[in-house]
Amino acid sequence: MNKILAITFMALLLSIMIPYKSNSQIIDNEQAHSNIKWRQIDTEHYRLLFPQTFEQAAKKLATELPYLRRYSSNSLSISPRKITLILQGNHISQNGYVQLAPRKSEFYPVPSSTADNQEWLPNLALHELRHVSQFDKLTGRIRGPFFEQLALALYGLNLPAWYFEGDAVQVETLYSSGGRGRLPSWDMPLRANILSGREYSFNKYVLGSFKDNVPSHYTIGFFMNTYLTNNFGLESHQKILEDMHTKLLRPFNFRQAVKHVAGIKPNKLFSNTIEELHQKWQRELTDSSVTAIETPKSNFPSDYLLPQTNYENKLFVLKSSPQSVNEIVYLDSNTKEHHIIKTGIQITPYFHMRDDLIVWDEYRKHPRFGKQTYNIVHTYNVKTKKLRTISKKSRYYSPVLHPNENAVAVVEVDLANKSKLLLLNSDNGNIIDSIHCPTEVHIQQPKFNIEGDKIIAIAVSPQGTNLIEFNLKNHAYRYLLPWANQQLERPFYHRHQIIFKAHFDGVDNIYALGQDSLISKITTSKFGAFNPFVDANDTLFFNDYQYNGYKLAKQSLTAISKKIQVAPSPYIRKTLAQVDFSDEKKATIDSVEVKKYSSTAHLFNFHSLSISSTNFESFENYMPGLFWLSNDVLNTTQIKLGYEFDTDISKSTYSAEVAYKRYLPVFTIKYANRGLVGNAVSGNNSNEITMYDYRDHHTTMDISIPLSVYRRNTVYSYGANFGTSYTKRYNVSLPLKNFNDIIAFPLNYQLYLNKNNMRSKMDLAPRWGQNLSITYRHLPFEQDLSGQILSVRTNFYFPGIWMNHSLQLRLAAQKSSGRYEGSYDIPMVSAWGHFQSPIVHNTAMINYRLPLFYPDWSLGNLAYIKRFQGLLFSDFQNIHKSTAPKSFGLGISADFNVFRYILPDINVAAKLTYLNDNTTAQNIIPTFGLSYSY
Repeated sequence: MNKILAITFMALLLSIMIPYKSNSQIIDNEQAHSNIKWRQIDTEHYRLLFPQTFEQAAKKLATELPYLRRYSSNSLSISPRKITLILQGNHISQNGYVQLAPRKSEFYPVPSSTADNQEWLPNLALHELRHVSQFDKLTGRIRGPFFEQLALALYGLNLPAWYFEGDAVQVETLYSSGGRGRLPSWDMPLRANILSGREYSFNKYVLGSFKDNVPSHYTIGFFMNTYLTNNFGLESHQKILEDMHTKLLRPFNFRQAVKHVAGIKPNKLFSNTIEELHQKWQRELTDSSVTAIETPKSNFPSDYLLPQTNYENKLFVLKSSPQSVNEIVYLDSNTKEHHIIKTGIQITPYFHMRDDLIVWDEYRKHPRFGKQTYNIVHTYNVKTKKLRTISKKSRYYSPVLHPNENAVAVVEVDLANKSKLLLLNSDNGNIIDSIHCPTEVHIQQPKFNIEGDKIIAIAVSPQGTNLIEFNLKNHAYRYLLPWANQQLERPFYHRHQIIFKAHFDGVDNIYALGQDSLISKITTSKFGAFNPFVDANDTLFFNDYQYNGYKLAKQSLTAISKKIQVAPSPYIRKTLAQVDFSDEKKATIDSVEVKKYSSTAHLFNFHSLSISSTNFESFENYMPGLFWLSNDVLNTTQIKLGYEFDTDISKSTYSAEVAYKRYLPVFTIKYANRGLVGNAVSGNNSNEITMYDYRDHHTTMDISIPLSVYRRNTVYSYGANFGTSYTKRYNVSLPLKNFNDIIAFPLNYQLYLNKNNMRSKMDLAPRWGQNLSITYRHLPFEQDLSGQILSVRTNFYFPGIWMNHSLQLRLAAQKSSGRYEGSYDIPMVSAWGHFQSPIVHNTAMINYRLPLFYPDWSLGNLAYIKRFQGLLFSDFQNIHKSTAPKSFGLGISADFNVFRYILPDINVAAKLTYLNDNTTAQNIIPTFGLSYSY
């Protein structure tokens, strides 16, 4: 019963971490670099932490936070409690989150090359501050130093992710001049599904799919929240949370609150929203005239991005598919794909081509500090197949090749969050020229003119967006459009025009800006046209969005209309009319006081009592207990004081643990006072086993250096671990001979090196992988005890017969003596323990994993099954003596979510193992497993 309660609590906890965008990793345990000098702005309502180099940008945000805080909280009629806001200025991944346990919010404030319709950081702050208001409105009375984790769990139990994320997107849209709720590109996947007759369930829109294109829960959540406020008033959010916050243990609390406010349940709210959107978007649908370029057929959605031709008229694209990692390919006249090169992680999918040379940018991280990240530049020659990395530890975006010279233009965003336009040598990355941008302007997606003396780019500032042109000879600049909140993308010169993507009439299309400053519409895409490119024959290539991805299209470069239609009113129009949106007078930057921040002085931050010693990361060997947790807000120090009770042996354990992660090594010290049970052999009769009780003082000290890096589509993880311990046994229930009451400082060492291909969304394992781990343990300081154990573990991955299948080969061996005889540091064969095994010196395993099918089945509101997997395996033991398999069998598993919780992703597995051994009582052993990830 305890385990069931704990698993329920874990599911709640993991479901309510609050990312700004959908990311694979939600629980964030990474650290910033240890050399960062932190500063703070401490006010009545928040403490703002930031690197010293980020001071001016932080001071500017500090002048905006008072009214951003008011906008994010007023509609809930709450004044949120003080919170720590952390600006991770050395981390370039665009994201952010709010959490409790400990209470804080982290902003990743560096703007990238991803197009938007307004400034990044204020909009991010508005979104995240709304989550702070939601927390405090619903569970604000339940707080630290003991109950933050409980508050977090109750928040996740009561509020579905689609609601709290959709509400935050709505707030960022209502109280700014931009916001995702105003972007046609953001609602486009939902619009394409509805108007293409793709009818998907509520569960599918909330929990996702492997086989179909569905937008994230942010999108459907925004529209469902907007249906609420359009029809029942902006105050409906306040009414829902007020109805819930005094009834946090009421079954189906959210559903009852929604029904009380709107008279309908969430399922009906979803169907009504879809129906309204269908009617609205059907009315607004215009004729489309697009000539599609055929691409290889696929059962799964795929994108063929950024079409470009070279001097041989070969069509190159960046292919993105759930079945494989991103790669640059070219399509021949028979629509056959030819592989060029795989790319690594990119913040924005991108490449640029001139003749045989391709350039693109990739995301990188520091080997140890996950919040010290970079964006570097690669070049690749298609004919010579020579790859060059022309920048290291840089913050360069959107590299574009000069039309005539060995030069590359990039956008750099420096550590002060200021943009510059740089010209680099394409052979070695040396800086040729540098052009500073206007104050408070960030630029994106630059392109040269044909002469190479001008660059056109997107400008983003507090005024909105614009097109900006730089003269490279005298560094002058000029704006080409009125400031607005258009999501401009991929501008480039063509003859006397500038071609670019915008959404003037409510749908993303390709436009041309002429010398007369008049704008002409070129394409009429049904759902959206993107990434324009014009070849030498004046043929326009672009991406035309369909329900199954970004497809390829082309047409002649002829203006369809010079009259821009008025964009239809957004779906949120009725809610916008209810908003009192007035700018407040901002404080001046000079009035903001900045002080030093000492992370050492804030190491102790006790916030929660927990029933899990592993913070719900694992439930293997779970024991019920109670732990008091402390985490500093910079993720450098964790302290746990706890009590556990082992129900199997009826013994208790008291413990204290400190982990310190600020520097390159991670230091962990743990003390435990443990109750244990042992076995003793009678001196007169070796078959007579006697059990005895005892307690011990057990202190462990560990040092680890965990490192990992990305290199294009390969991940390297490597490191070393060192540990020792001291044990003092006492209160032995029986008088024993040869009983060692002290075990002093046994040593253990581990080295590991892993090289694995990045996995696609549908891969069950890396296509290629090599993994090696070596462990050695011994007792150099003991006089009465001796022994050692050396183990080697390897793991290899190979491609299977078809896409996303995986063949795994595992080999492991060990040699042990003395006290370690009979201890195993290597994985054992399946069903080990069901037969009489000799001493094991080595094991081997071969398995084949394959996806079976992707049903997207809803079992009511209980579970949603995305995928079934199959498994074939064979295990070997002591292969130096016998090559016959010791066991083999098959298995099946299912990936699913429960109760519409976005996380955790759960896998339940069943396996039948046949034991090839005469000593077993039964040859067929069924086993079942439950695992989860987040």
